[in-house]
Amino acid sequence: MESTTETAPPVTTDLLADVEAFIRRFVVVSDDQLHVLALWTIHTHCLDAAAQTPYLTITSPVKQCGKSRLVEVVELLVRAPWLAITPSEAVLYRKITADTPTLLLDEIDTIFSPQQADRHEGVRACINAGHRRGATVPRCVGPRHEVRDFRVFCPKLLAGIGTLPATVADRSIPIRLERRTRDQTIERFYRRDVEPEAVALRDQVQAWAAEHGDALASARPNMPDALSDREQEGCECLVAIADLLGRGDQARRSLVALLTGDRLDNPEEVGQLLLRDLRTIFDEYHDRSGLPTGWLLELLGKVDESPWGTWYGRGFDGRDLGKLLKPYGVKATTVRADDAVSKGYRRDDLAPVWAKYLPAATSNPAVTPNV
Repeated sequence: MESTTETAPPVTTDLLADVEAFIRRFVVVSDDQLHVLALWTIHTHCLDAAAQTPYLTITSPVKQCGKSRLVEVVELLVRAPWLAITPSEAVLYRKITADTPTLLLDEIDTIFSPQQADRHEGVRACINAGHRRGATVPRCVGPRHEVRDFRVFCPKLLAGIGTLPATVADRSIPIRLERRTRDQTIERFYRRDVEPEAVALRDQVQAWAAEHGDALASARPNMPDALSDREQEGCECLVAIADLLGRGDQARRSLVALLTGDRLDNPEEVGQLLLRDLRTIFDEYHDRSGLPTGWLLELLGKVDESPWGTWYGRGFDGRDLGKLLKPYGVKATTVRADDAVSKGYRRDDLAPVWAKYLPAATSNPAVTPNV
């Protein structure tokens, strides 16, 4: 009599490379981004062995940079995917408590927009707390308003245009996408054609996770000193997976590269980037006590490798400048330039902020103005 017991699919010799290869076929990402994406995908199947889960944030400066396609590709590979767009608070809490899905939350710019903050406060609370095992958020339910603690721990991928609250960015690994060039080719993504292959690969990842769960739960990998305590604790689960797959050194390098670079998803780090670029501009205009807002906006757009030229699909304007400088107590004031008086910013107002929040000035690249 033949046995009807199903056997686990054989695991290939380089599971991580197979996941990376599948993702790279359909989206353009850097090597570091690809490596972390693949590790995180495997991590969703190993969640039972993790005390924390790092979020992935998929952002871009404008539309049509591949965010939605990347989410669709990852959806085919992760454990228990749940793709949601602006879910209600009630649905979100009950779904996570019941199923512990891998939450793929698209259009986060709607949820984190200041204009929509009151409508989505419950969703924000879930994201703020849901990176640590055992975390719950209390809510009143039912006609008698009984208090119930909802579990909010699950893997979360957040995709959208714009910045995140600092509390969310601190728990996230940034994957910033750019619009691909003509010479960057990818395969067309037809779900019905690629899904069978994705399912087979996902089954292999699931089998590997089941086999190595105990080892991952007890692992205490060495973490890079370049990462903060919070980043080390959050990303430990990814490095543990990479170590078992023989790619630990690469994982550490990729995490450092992504987490210590300019964080354009974090408003605090964007503010510091702006301060740094403003200092470069004022160093170039060392003989002026103040510069008009219009001058600064044009000069900021000329800073190499800065985000100000394409600020999330539109021009960086005076309101954006004022908003980013507001937390530092710097406000626009009246300045004189070329015998004209206009609103702008003064060196004396910015200098104390530079001294507090930026390292000592070094040789900055010159800005070539055209004003």
